[in-house]
Amino acid sequence: MSGDSNKARLAELLAQCVGELLAELGVQAVRQTEMRQPPPAGKSIAAFSGFGNNELRGSFTFLAPSALFSRLHPLPLTVTPRDLTDWACEMVNQSVGRLRNRLLAYGVSLALSLPQSALAEELQLSSSLQPGRTPISFAIDGMVLEGWLELDIEPVFRLAESPLGEAGASLKEGSIVLF
Repeated sequence: MSGDSNKARLAELLAQCVGELLAELGVQAVRQTEMRQPPPAGKSIAAFSGFGNNELRGSFTFLAPSALFSRLHPLPLTVTPRDLTDWACEMVNQSVGRLRNRLLAYGVSLALSLPQSALAEELQLSSSLQPGRTPISFAIDGMVLEGWLELDIEPVFRLAESPLGEAGASLKEGSIVLF
């Protein structure tokens, strides 16, 4: 299996995870397949998290207007800018965590980094690295939640064609483990 095929399949699994998260948040999200929209006007938030193992590493970034993160927040009427950046981090964390959980069924284990965020006016992702990014974006209530997946895969990495045996996700999606 080629590296491009692995990247495309990993991107599709992550897109499914993001779509399921948005559905659980109760929004009608439409996957965007065309090229990047113009940058959001006004205050924007970017949240990102890295992940990897010995054979692959990557990161996933969300970029959207603050108003969209406010719309997606569980308590939208009482949020502060700090709450919105925390929520953006939680959304990227849940998305990457769902991917990690999903990949366990394929025999792939990932370590995750702590999510981080940035709040700025007219925030844009650098276009210099754009060819290496896979967009995973959704339209929600007239706004766009841009997602960007970046992957670096070693030639030895092989994603199984389907989940291995009866192994399923180790936890229910969105579960929390306290220890």
